[in-house]
Amino acid sequence: MTGLAATSAAGVLLDLSGVLILLLAFACLGSKLFNRYVAYYGAQSVVLSFAAAVAAWAFGSVELWILAGLTLAIKGAGIPLATRRLLLRRLALARDTAISTGLSTSLITGGALTAFAYLVTRPQLLPRGLVAAAVVPLSTAVILLGALVMVVRRHTVAQLIGWLIVENGVFLGAITLVATFPFIVEAGIFLDIAAGVLIMLGFVSGLTRQLAQASAAELRGLRG
Repeated sequence: MTGLAATSAAGVLLDLSGVLILLLAFACLGSKLFNRYVAYYGAQSVVLSFAAAVAAWAFGSVELWILAGLTLAIKGAGIPLATRRLLLRRLALARDTAISTGLSTSLITGGALTAFAYLVTRPQLLPRGLVAAAVVPLSTAVILLGALVMVVRRHTVAQLIGWLIVENGVFLGAITLVATFPFIVEAGIFLDIAAGVLIMLGFVSGLTRQLAQASAAELRGLRG
């Protein structure tokens, strides 16, 4: 099977998955709570794993089934749980106040970027009847929204979530355009490694900030 028909059951499901992933990116952009950042990213990854499973069914690809399961386990459960435990709880992060613009401005900008994504990708240039004609603009919009989150949020954890949203957007576009496994694996491994490095940097940065704000008396009290 070389393509996904837009009118097929798989095509409709992928379209709906792309819309949900985009809406969850907007939800993350419009929130100020760290817990919601993580929750929205986790929900987005679960929907993405469903989209990968639909693509695996449509292409008859065992490799994509494996990838769908790994996406659900790592992105849908592993990364959100690790982020909550290692970053949010240990650093007592609750409300994100380090935002360069207001939420309304961010959402309006996000809407403009979504329209821009549809203009740039120009779905009419893609082969007619393929689900990629609808999903590629959606995935491009998700990538732009993730980048916007990284720009308007100044906190390391929020920027990390923005990067992970960008990764989900790339993955969504890949599974609708590419039926071969190696390309997706190479791109996914690279971005996952980069995300892991960012998680470590965020954790170290948070600890450094906490120590920098501690008083000399508090530091002396840590001595045995």
